[in-house]
Amino acid sequence: KPQRGEKPLKPAAPKPAKSANIVFVLSALAVLVALAWVVLVPAGGKAKKPKAIKAPFASEKAFDGQTVRAKGFQGSHVISFTDKSCPHCVEATEALDGLEAKLKAQATKLAGKLKVAQVDCSKHADLCTKFGVAGDSEDASGYPTLLWFRAGELQGAYDGERTTQGLEEWAITKEAEGALTQ
Repeated sequence: KPQRGEKPLKPAAPKPAKSANIVFVLSALAVLVALAWVVLVPAGGKAKKPKAIKAPFASEKAFDGQTVRAKGFQGSHVISFTDKSCPHCVEATEALDGLEAKLKAQATKLAGKLKVAQVDCSKHADLCTKFGVAGDSEDASGYPTLLWFRAGELQGAYDGERTTQGLEEWAITKEAEGALTQ
Protein backbone atom coordinates (compact mmCIF):
# COMPACT_ATOMS: atom_id res chain seq x y z
CA LYS A 1 0.00 0.00 0.00
CA PRO A 2 1.51 3.32 -1.06
CA GLN A 3 2.12 5.93 1.61
CA ARG A 4 0.92 9.36 1.28
CA GLY A 5 2.72 11.22 -1.54
CA GLU A 6 4.19 8.06 -3.02
CA LYS A 7 3.22 6.74 -6.38
CA PRO A 8 1.81 3.27 -6.55
CA LEU A 9 4.28 0.63 -7.79
CA LYS A 10 3.70 -0.72 -11.26
CA PRO A 11 3.77 -4.44 -11.66
CA ALA A 12 7.01 -5.73 -13.25
CA ALA A 13 6.91 -6.37 -16.97
CA PRO A 14 6.62 -10.05 -17.78
CA LYS A 15 9.91 -11.69 -18.82
CA PRO A 16 10.01 -12.76 -22.44
CA ALA A 17 9.75 -16.44 -22.97
CA LYS A 18 13.07 -18.33 -23.40
CA SER A 19 11.96 -19.46 -26.81
CA ALA A 20 11.74 -15.80 -27.93
CA ASN A 21 15.37 -15.27 -26.87
CA ILE A 22 16.48 -18.37 -28.77
CA VAL A 23 14.63 -17.24 -31.89
CA PHE A 24 16.29 -13.81 -31.66
CA VAL A 25 19.79 -15.31 -31.29
CA LEU A 26 19.24 -17.73 -34.18
CA SER A 27 17.91 -14.93 -36.38
CA ALA A 28 20.94 -12.76 -35.62
CA LEU A 29 23.25 -15.68 -36.35
CA ALA A 30 21.53 -16.32 -39.69
CA VAL A 31 21.99 -12.67 -40.66
CA LEU A 32 25.72 -12.82 -39.79
CA VAL A 33 26.21 -16.01 -41.82
CA ALA A 34 24.43 -14.45 -44.79
CA LEU A 35 26.63 -11.33 -44.59
CA ALA A 36 29.79 -13.45 -44.36
CA TRP A 37 28.66 -15.45 -47.42
CA VAL A 38 28.12 -12.26 -49.43
CA VAL A 39 31.53 -10.88 -48.46
CA LEU A 40 33.59 -14.06 -48.76
CA VAL A 41 31.99 -15.88 -51.69
CA PRO A 42 32.27 -14.33 -55.15
CA ALA A 43 29.38 -14.25 -57.61
CA GLY A 44 28.77 -17.71 -58.95
CA GLY A 45 28.29 -19.27 -55.52
CA LYS A 46 31.57 -21.13 -55.07
CA ALA A 47 34.16 -20.11 -52.53
CA LYS A 48 37.66 -19.73 -53.96
CA LYS A 49 40.36 -21.87 -52.43
CA PRO A 50 43.51 -19.98 -51.57
CA LYS A 51 46.05 -20.47 -54.31
CA ALA A 52 48.84 -22.76 -53.18
CA ILE A 53 52.34 -21.48 -53.80
CA LYS A 54 54.29 -23.93 -55.88
CA ALA A 55 57.84 -23.97 -57.12
CA PRO A 56 57.83 -22.86 -60.76
CA PHE A 57 58.49 -25.34 -63.54
CA ALA A 58 61.55 -24.93 -65.72
CA SER A 59 62.01 -26.09 -69.30
CA GLU A 60 64.88 -26.15 -71.78
CA LYS A 61 64.49 -22.36 -72.10
CA ALA A 62 65.77 -21.93 -68.54
CA PHE A 63 69.10 -23.54 -69.38
CA ASP A 64 72.04 -22.77 -71.61
CA GLY A 65 73.86 -26.06 -71.87
CA GLN A 66 74.75 -27.10 -68.33
CA THR A 67 74.07 -23.67 -66.83
CA VAL A 68 70.93 -21.92 -65.63
CA ARG A 69 70.13 -18.68 -67.41
CA ALA A 70 70.40 -16.56 -64.30
CA LYS A 71 69.97 -13.12 -65.95
CA GLY A 72 72.40 -11.42 -63.57
CA PHE A 73 71.15 -13.29 -60.49
CA GLN A 74 74.26 -14.10 -58.44
CA GLY A 75 72.47 -16.29 -55.92
CA SER A 76 71.74 -19.99 -56.02
CA HIS A 77 69.08 -22.17 -57.59
CA VAL A 78 67.94 -25.56 -56.33
CA ILE A 79 66.22 -27.39 -59.16
CA SER A 80 64.39 -30.64 -58.62
CA PHE A 81 64.29 -33.11 -61.51
CA THR A 82 61.21 -35.29 -60.99
CA ASP A 83 58.80 -37.54 -62.82
CA LYS A 84 55.05 -37.72 -62.24
CA SER A 85 55.18 -41.52 -62.01
CA CYS A 86 57.73 -41.41 -59.17
CA PRO A 87 56.22 -41.77 -55.66
CA HIS A 88 59.39 -40.46 -53.97
CA CYS A 89 59.20 -37.27 -56.02
CA VAL A 90 56.14 -36.12 -54.08
CA GLU A 91 58.13 -35.31 -50.93
CA ALA A 92 60.82 -33.50 -52.92
CA THR A 93 58.14 -31.43 -54.68
CA GLU A 94 56.39 -30.64 -51.39
CA ALA A 95 59.70 -29.57 -49.83
CA LEU A 96 60.45 -27.29 -52.78
CA ASP A 97 56.92 -25.85 -52.72
CA GLY A 98 57.27 -25.15 -48.99
CA LEU A 99 60.57 -23.37 -49.49
CA GLU A 100 59.13 -21.40 -52.43
CA ALA A 101 56.26 -20.25 -50.19
CA LYS A 102 58.75 -19.06 -47.55
CA LEU A 103 60.87 -17.29 -50.17
CA LYS A 104 57.82 -15.54 -51.66
CA ALA A 105 56.61 -14.46 -48.23
CA GLN A 106 60.17 -13.40 -47.37
CA ALA A 107 59.79 -15.53 -44.25
CA THR A 108 63.41 -16.63 -44.48
CA LYS A 109 66.66 -14.70 -44.65
CA LEU A 110 67.37 -16.53 -47.90
CA ALA A 111 64.90 -14.41 -49.88
CA GLY A 112 66.72 -12.79 -52.79
CA LYS A 113 69.64 -15.23 -52.48
CA LEU A 114 67.98 -18.51 -53.40
CA LYS A 115 65.49 -19.54 -56.06
CA VAL A 116 63.85 -22.92 -56.55
CA ALA A 117 62.35 -24.61 -59.59
CA GLN A 118 61.40 -28.04 -60.83
CA VAL A 119 61.77 -29.91 -64.09
CA ASP A 120 59.14 -32.47 -65.03
CA CYS A 121 61.20 -35.22 -66.65
CA SER A 122 58.09 -36.82 -68.14
CA LYS A 123 57.86 -33.70 -70.33
CA HIS A 124 61.55 -32.80 -70.64
CA ALA A 125 63.33 -36.16 -70.93
CA ASP A 126 66.22 -34.73 -72.99
CA LEU A 127 66.96 -32.14 -70.32
CA CYS A 128 66.92 -34.77 -67.59
CA THR A 129 69.24 -36.97 -69.61
CA LYS A 130 71.59 -34.02 -70.20
CA PHE A 131 71.93 -33.53 -66.43
CA GLY A 132 72.45 -37.25 -65.78
CA VAL A 133 69.15 -37.79 -64.00
CA ALA A 134 67.53 -40.12 -66.53
CA GLY A 135 68.51 -42.09 -69.57
CA ASP A 136 70.23 -45.34 -70.42
CA SER A 137 73.48 -44.54 -68.64
CA GLU A 138 74.41 -46.66 -65.62
CA ASP A 139 75.43 -43.40 -63.94
CA ALA A 140 71.93 -41.88 -64.17
CA SER A 141 71.03 -40.67 -60.69
CA GLY A 142 67.29 -41.37 -60.93
CA TYR A 143 64.32 -39.48 -59.54
CA PRO A 144 64.14 -37.23 -57.69
CA THR A 145 67.44 -35.45 -58.12
CA LEU A 146 67.95 -31.97 -56.72
CA LEU A 147 70.79 -30.00 -58.30
CA TRP A 148 72.39 -26.86 -56.91
CA PHE A 149 73.49 -24.03 -59.20
CA ARG A 150 75.31 -20.86 -58.07
CA ALA A 151 75.25 -17.84 -60.37
CA GLY A 152 73.97 -20.22 -63.03
CA GLU A 153 76.84 -22.74 -62.77
CA LEU A 154 76.19 -26.33 -61.68
CA GLN A 155 77.75 -26.93 -58.25
CA GLY A 156 76.52 -30.46 -57.60
CA ALA A 157 73.67 -32.50 -56.23
CA TYR A 158 71.80 -31.67 -53.05
CA ASP A 159 72.03 -34.72 -50.83
CA GLY A 160 70.33 -33.50 -47.68
CA GLU A 161 66.95 -34.14 -46.16
CA ARG A 162 64.08 -33.67 -48.62
CA THR A 163 61.97 -31.44 -46.42
CA THR A 164 61.39 -27.70 -46.45
CA GLN A 165 63.33 -27.39 -43.20
CA GLY A 166 66.16 -29.57 -44.52
CA LEU A 167 66.51 -27.48 -47.68
CA GLU A 168 66.38 -24.23 -45.72
CA GLU A 169 68.98 -25.40 -43.18
CA TRP A 170 71.28 -26.56 -46.01
CA ALA A 171 71.00 -23.17 -47.73
CA ILE A 172 71.62 -21.29 -44.47
CA THR A 173 74.77 -23.39 -43.97
CA LYS A 174 75.91 -22.65 -47.53
CA GLU A 175 75.28 -18.94 -46.91
CA ALA A 176 77.34 -19.06 -43.68
CA GLU A 177 80.16 -20.65 -45.68
CA GLY A 178 79.90 -17.87 -48.26
CA ALA A 179 78.94 -20.37 -50.94
CA LEU A 180 75.32 -19.42 -51.62
CA THR A 181 76.04 -16.29 -53.63
CA GLN A 182 78.91 -15.20 -55.79
